[in-house]
Amino acid sequence: MARPKKEKPNHSSGMYEVKVTIGHNFDGTPIRKSFYSSKSKAAARLKAEEYKINQAVYEATGEHLVPNAMSFEKWAKEFLESIKGTIKDSSYNLTYKNSLDNHLIPYFGKRKLTAIKQIDIQTYFNKKSKILALETLKKHKMTLNRMFQSAIINEICDRNPCQNIKLSSTKKPLEKRTYTADEVELVLEYTKAHRFGLAVYLMLMYGLSRSELLGLMWSDVDFENKVIYINRGVADVQDPATKKMKIVIGDLKNEFRKRDIPLSNDTIQFLKSKANNSDFIICNTKGNVCSPRTWSRRHFDVFMKEMSEYYLKKKEIEVPMLNPHELRHTRATLWVNDDLNLFAVANVLGHSDLKMLRKRYAHSDVESTRKMLKID
Repeated sequence: MARPKKEKPNHSSGMYEVKVTIGHNFDGTPIRKSFYSSKSKAAARLKAEEYKINQAVYEATGEHLVPNAMSFEKWAKEFLESIKGTIKDSSYNLTYKNSLDNHLIPYFGKRKLTAIKQIDIQTYFNKKSKILALETLKKHKMTLNRMFQSAIINEICDRNPCQNIKLSSTKKPLEKRTYTADEVELVLEYTKAHRFGLAVYLMLMYGLSRSELLGLMWSDVDFENKVIYINRGVADVQDPATKKMKIVIGDLKNEFRKRDIPLSNDTIQFLKSKANNSDFIICNTKGNVCSPRTWSRRHFDVFMKEMSEYYLKKKEIEVPMLNPHELRHTRATLWVNDDLNLFAVANVLGHSDLKMLRKRYAHSDVESTRKMLKID
């Protein structure tokens, strides 16, 4: 008699999943829970039975039958190592690693992973709501949720305490400033004569981020067809071994950020006038790629200070000093509020969501609405 074929894993992670009823809600509806195994469904069912026994012991004694001694900190580090290389470098560093290293590990630290309850997670977010923005808290919650889900699949714990967590924040997000159209013209005029002007010109004209700008290479420019290709980004990342910062040239934030931008004749001429022997368009004194932080301090901030002082002393005009992201925000705002084609704007900026584009950049008022609708 032929041996029956082994059943294939039925979960997207490649694991065997079994769902069982472990209790009932107040209204009588069943509470369902998933159990996983890398071996077979039978092994997953065995885990489900062990869980029921463990819960019965816990309800009677207050202690788990087989407690897991792994701490939050230890599992967090193993979790980070497990996802490294499976997601974008920017997501790994700015979302997961930053959330765990700078916030979650210092808070939960040596506590046993299995001892952390939903109320502990909620208390953490309640405390952080006074000092962190809502978007940051969302990243922390996403990190915790994925970390505990991984712990369940790897049999480190049997429940995810991140369920039904409510997020709120009393910290007001910083309002991004923008230049007016007249101020943009003044800044662009100043870029032509300043030693660091090309970088500011490219950001303000085309809405490039700092990371994208510093990743630009001369090979990305098609002078004949007047196009620049956005292919990579640059970030400062902490080396886990030395704890020192290092420059990483890697992928862009998402697939939509990789794009082709048409250039004006003026831009082509400006680029040609600044051609150098380095691979990178914006480089340091040695011709190498710039550290984003160092570039901001030694190049961008210097430009802004000298530009602002020039217009104040020479023409008695106050031009504010914006940061790199506010230049991108300025360009996006001007394009959107000039009633340009949103698909074209989204394509140049590298946005995937037109609704988000409108929400973030469209500053509606009565007079602009009157103008767009041609109401006299």
